[in-house]
Amino acid sequence: MTLDARDISHMSVDWLRLIREGHEVSSIAGLVAVSNYDHKGRPPEEVSIMEKARSYGARAVFFEEARHGRAPVAQAFIFNSTDEPDDTRFAELHKRLWSWGGVPLAYRALPGCIQLFRCAHAPDFLGKDGAPVCNPVRTLILGAKIAAADVWWDADRIHNGAIWDDPDACKLMLSAQKAAHRTLVEAVRTLAGKLSERRLLAPRLSRKLLILSLLIAYLEERSVLLPADFGNACQGARRFFEVLKDGKALSTLLITLEERFNGHVFRLSKDEHSTLAGNTELENYARLIEGFEDGGGQLSLWKLYSFKDLPVELISNIYQLFVKDASSSIYTPPALVRLMLEESLSWSRLDELMAGDGVILDPACGSGVFLVEAYKRLVLHWRWRNDWARPGIDDLRLLLQRVHGIDVEDGAVELAAFSLCLSLCDALQPEEIRSSVKLFPPLADVTLHHSCFFEAKQKGLVTSPISVVVGNPPFESSLTTDGARRSYASYKKLHGPLADKQLAYLFLHEAMEMLVENGILAMVEPAGFLYNQHSLSFRRTFLERWKTREILDFVSVRGLFKKGGADPKIVVVIAEAKKPAAEDRLLHAIFRRNGRATAEQGFDIDYYDIHWIRNRDAAKSQDIWRANLLGGSRVHSMITRLRKYSTLKDLATKQGWDFGEGYFGGQKNSSENVQHLIGKALLPTQALGADGIDRSLLSVVPNDPIKDPKSENRFMPPLLLIKEHEDLYFDLWKDGYLAYKNEIVGFSAPGNAEKLDEVADWLRTHSTVLRAFAAGISSRLFTQRATSIFNADILSLPYPEDGNLDVSSNELIIAEDIVSFQRDLIRLGTASPAMQQVELDALSAFDDVFTAQVNGVYGRNSLRALPMERWSGAICKTYAFGDGSVDWSDAGDLRNRLDALLCEKRGNNLNITRITRLYDKNFLFLLKPDRHRFWMRSIALRDADDVLSDLRMQGF
Repeated sequence: MTLDARDISHMSVDWLRLIREGHEVSSIAGLVAVSNYDHKGRPPEEVSIMEKARSYGARAVFFEEARHGRAPVAQAFIFNSTDEPDDTRFAELHKRLWSWGGVPLAYRALPGCIQLFRCAHAPDFLGKDGAPVCNPVRTLILGAKIAAADVWWDADRIHNGAIWDDPDACKLMLSAQKAAHRTLVEAVRTLAGKLSERRLLAPRLSRKLLILSLLIAYLEERSVLLPADFGNACQGARRFFEVLKDGKALSTLLITLEERFNGHVFRLSKDEHSTLAGNTELENYARLIEGFEDGGGQLSLWKLYSFKDLPVELISNIYQLFVKDASSSIYTPPALVRLMLEESLSWSRLDELMAGDGVILDPACGSGVFLVEAYKRLVLHWRWRNDWARPGIDDLRLLLQRVHGIDVEDGAVELAAFSLCLSLCDALQPEEIRSSVKLFPPLADVTLHHSCFFEAKQKGLVTSPISVVVGNPPFESSLTTDGARRSYASYKKLHGPLADKQLAYLFLHEAMEMLVENGILAMVEPAGFLYNQHSLSFRRTFLERWKTREILDFVSVRGLFKKGGADPKIVVVIAEAKKPAAEDRLLHAIFRRNGRATAEQGFDIDYYDIHWIRNRDAAKSQDIWRANLLGGSRVHSMITRLRKYSTLKDLATKQGWDFGEGYFGGQKNSSENVQHLIGKALLPTQALGADGIDRSLLSVVPNDPIKDPKSENRFMPPLLLIKEHEDLYFDLWKDGYLAYKNEIVGFSAPGNAEKLDEVADWLRTHSTVLRAFAAGISSRLFTQRATSIFNADILSLPYPEDGNLDVSSNELIIAEDIVSFQRDLIRLGTASPAMQQVELDALSAFDDVFTAQVNGVYGRNSLRALPMERWSGAICKTYAFGDGSVDWSDAGDLRNRLDALLCEKRGNNLNITRITRLYDKNFLFLLKPDRHRFWMRSIALRDADDVLSDLRMQGF
C-alpha cells in the first residue's frame, strides 16, 4: 500500500510570505538575500550567482544544498512585485531569464499570491506579434491549502533537491529540448539548412555571415555597437539587418569592426569582400535570416532570444552546424562541461596553475566550449583572488593565453576564436568594449591550432607547459589521419593492440603523456573504457601507469550524446600525471538518469552511488564497475563467488552437446551450404518470451541469403533454447527439427532429454540469481543494448556439478533487488519503480533486514524499529538500542532538535543532507529521500554495514 498523501499545509511556505512582506530571509535554509550580501568567505560560484541576481533585480536566491564538496547550486530567483509591478516589463525579464537559463525557477511575490515561472522549459512568455506576456505556470493564493503534489512551494524540497526526485515536477518545470540552450542550436540549424537550400551565397560565406550575425546581435543588444556604427557603414541604417542587405555597406562594416576589434573574428578574404560588393542576393539573404520562422508561427530567431543574456557557451555549441562533416559532430551539454571543469580545475589547482606558466589544452576543441568554460573559470578565479574587482582588458588578454586548443576540422579554430573573444567581451562592461582598441588578441596559430592532434604533438605545436587537459575527443573505431596511424603504431609496439582501434582511447593515452608532472586530465571516453571486455588490457595499462583520481560514470544517463538513432554511453576519466601507489583509491561515481539530468540542468549523485576502489583492484577486476552500477561491493562479492563455479558451457562441452547461437542471415559473405535450413520450421526470436515458446508465431526459414548457417546438428531436438535477453527467457523443444537465429542460444542433446529437463528445472529454480549474475557480467547490457545480452553471458552462467549455488539469504536479497529495481533504474531512471514513492510494506521489509543485520552482531532485539516520521520529500526512520521511544507529537519541534544536534556533530544542517545517519544516546535516526531506491532491502544491508562500522569506531 502507498503512503497516504497527507494534508501538508504545514509545508514551509513562510519564505514566500517573508519575501512579499520585505522581512529578513536568512532564517530559511538555502535562501540568500541579495541586499547586504557579504561575499567574504563565500564560494566563488555563489558570489557569481548573487551578482547575476542583483543585475536582474532579484530579492533573493534559493540555493540547493552543497553536496560532496561542491558549491551550492542556484535553483530559483525570487522577485517582489513592489520592485517591478508592471507585468509587461516582468515578462521581458522572464524572457531574459529563459535565455540565460542559469536557474530553472523564478518566483514573483504579489499582494495575496505568489507566481511561479519556469526558465528551463518552453518559452511561456510568447504572446501575439512577439510581445512578451506575463504567464506564470502556477499561482499560489497565500493562505490557501497546498496539495501534496505542489512541491514547488516547499522550501525544504527545493533546498534538499527532493523536488527533482518527483517525476511530475520535472515534467512540468524542465525540458532540454524546449529550453533556450537546445532551441537556439536547433533554430540556427534550421536556418542554416534553409540558407543552404536557397544557395544565395557560397556555403562558407553564408555560414560565416550567419555566425557573425549572432556575434553582432550580442554586441548590439549589449549596446557595444550603437546605431551610429551602422549608420557610418550605411547611411540611414540604425540596425545590423539594415546593413546586412547591402553588400558594399556590409563589407565596409566588417572591415571597420576587424580594425577595431582585431583577432581576425570579422575578417573575410579578398574574394569574399569582392563577392559581397557585387552580390544581388544579399537582400534576400538578410530577409531570410531576420524573418526566420519555423513554420509553426514561432517568433523570429532574433525576437525570441535575449542575446545579451545568452551564455557564451551556448553560442559555441553551434559548431556542430558548421564542421565539414556535421554528422560526426557531437553536442556536448554545458552541464557536463561545467561538471568536468569543476572536478579538474578546483580553486586550489587554479592557484597552482596561475603561480606558474602552465596552460589548459583541449586536444579536440571544436568551437571551444571547454575552452570557454575554462576561461570563464579563470576569470572568476582572478576576481576571487582580487577581492571581486573586475579584471581589465590586459588581465583578460593574459588569461586568454592560458587556454589552448587543437582541432583537425576546417573552421573549428575560427569558431573557437570567435567563442573566446565573445567570452572576453562577456567579462567587460559595454563602455569598456566601446573605448577599447584592438580588443581581441590573435589566437589562430598562437593558442589555437588547425591540426591533427597527434601530428600537433609530434611537431610540438604547443610550446607552453600543459598543466590541464580537458575535452571530448571523437569516438571513432578507425585511425583517421596519418598522425593517428603513427601514434597507434607507437602504442602497439609498446603496449600491444588498442581495443577496437578506438580513437578516443588513443587521445587519452597521448594527452596524458603531454601533461607536466602532476598535471590533470578530464576527458570524455566511451563507456567501453570500463565495460567493454576488449578494453581490459588498455584500461589496465592506463590505471597502472597513471594515478586515476575519478571515473564519472554516465551509463545510466540516456541521451547525453544522441547522434542520429544512436545513443552512445560515456564515462569521464579524471587522472593525474604521476604513477599511482598500489593502495591509492579512485572514485567511481555513478550518475543516475533523473529529471534534472534529462533536462541537462545538472547531474545528481547520492551517497549510495559513490564507490571508492583501491587502484590495484580497479586495474585487475573485470566485474567491479558493473557491480557498482548495480549496487556496490556486496554485488561484486556475489559475482566473484559465482564465477568460481563451472558453467553451462562446461556442462555442454562435457556432455558432448552441440551448442551456441542459431544461424545469422545477411547478404555479405552469404553461404551456399544452407540446405539444412531453407524451408525448415523456424522459431522467430520474438516467439521466445516470458511464457516460453509461442507456437502460434512459428514459421519457416525463407529462401534468403544466410551468412552463417551453422551445422545441421545445432538444430536437432531435443533443444534447450535460451534467448539473449536480460530475463533469460527459455524453453524446451522436443517436437522435431527447429531452426532459430543468432539471438537465441541453443543446446542440442539428442538422446539426452532427461539431462536437458534437469537443466531447465535448474534454470527455473535459480532464475532470479542467474538473471542478476547475467546483469553483473554482460558487457552488452546497459552499455550497448537496453535489455539484450551476449551469447557468451549465457554460456558463462554458473552451473555447479551438484546444482547447488549455495546462495545466502543476503545474496538472494541483492539478486532480487537487481532484478526488480536496479536494472530498470539504469534503463528508465525517474520512470523506474525504484524512483517511485516508497510504500509502507517496503519500509517494513527494510526494517526487518536492517535490524536483523545489526542484531546478528549485537544480539537478538538489541536494535528495534520505532515509528517513523515523514517530512518534505524525506522519511526519518528511528531505531532504539534497547528500551526507549521518540515523541513524534510535535514533529516540527523534534526536527529542530535534530537540526541542532546535527549541526553540533557534523557542522551541517539536517535538511541539507539528503542521506544522514545520526546517533543520539541510544537512538539512531536514518533520514533519506522518500523514493524506493533509498529503502530497498539491499540498501538496508549497506546501511547496516555502515552502522556496524560506525559502532566499532565508537568502541562498541
